[in-house]
Parts: sequence; structure tokens; C-alpha cells
Amino acid sequence: MMLRYLRITSFAVLGIGLYALATGGELFAASKEAEVKKYHELLKTAKDAKGKVLALDELGKLGQVSRDLTEKALPDMLKAFKDKDASVRAAAAEAVGKCDPDPADAVPALVDLLKNDKDEKVKIAAAMGLGHMGEKAKDATDPLKDVLKANDKKSKLAKAAGDALRSIGGQKKKE
Repeated sequence: MMLRYLRITSFAVLGIGLYALATGGELFAASKEAEVKKYHELLKTAKDAKGKVLALDELGKLGQVSRDLTEKALPDMLKAFKDKDASVRAAAAEAVGKCDPDPADAVPALVDLLKNDKDEKVKIAAAMGLGHMGEKAKDATDPLKDVLKANDKKSKLAKAAGDALRSIGGQKKKE
């Protein structure tokens, strides 16, 4: 009798666990979609750099979870490349790379930041963004090599460019 009770209880617990797993994924997705909406709206409405940077950082993290989540926010993230504040441009460059963007849009824009931005932190972030894209950023190989040649090998920019090249080539980052 006790064995029968344990079997029934075990099946009940298993059933409840499976139900929670099945519905939990939907709840997780819904909460992530709400987060994306919140941060996308913050990116569009924030008047200060701190708010925009926060929104971009969070959108980048969410983009790593799923490209589909941030697809609607990508055009506004790309617009942030033109922001007057360097911290916003840097956050945008790295976040866009994390979101698995269309290479036709993202690679030329990131390369432009890498080559032409006046702030070194933005250039580093652009290289990191290209690195996050991996093989999809293969068209950035020559500009990244140019950065390596033009900078001291020990500089942060040269290291970021080297890491990006390894990532694009499918190699692991050197520790």
C-alpha cells in the first residue's frame, strides 16, 4: 500500500514539474520581451548618456539570449552610433555586435566607428562588437588588420582588434 502511494506521489510531482517547465519557458520569454520593450523605450526617450548606456547594455545582454528579442530595437541601436556622447557610441557598438545583427548593416557602421571615431574607447568597443559577430564580420578583417599595424601591439585597441580577428577567424581569445 505504501509503495503504491509513493508511486502516485512521484508521478504527481513529476507531472507538476513538467507542467512548470513547459509553461515556465513562455513566462520567461514574455518577461524578456517586456524587458526589451522597456529598454528600447528608454533608449529612445533618455535625455542623458547614463540612461542610454544602461538601455544599450541591457539590450546587448538580451540580444545574446535571442536575436529575435532585439530585432525591432536594432535600428535605434545603430542610430546611437551617431550620438554626441562617446560612452553612448561605445555602448552601442558593443551592444549591436552582441545582438547578431544583419552584417550588411552592422559591419560597415562598426568599421566606420573603428576607423573614424575620435575616441579610443569607441574604437575599442567597435572592435569588440565586430568580435562578438564572429565570422559574420569577415568583411572587417582588413580594417582590423590595419588597426593592428597602426597601433602599438600592447595598446588596448590593438588587443581588441586582435581578439576580434581571432573571433572572426574562429580562434579562441588569447589569455
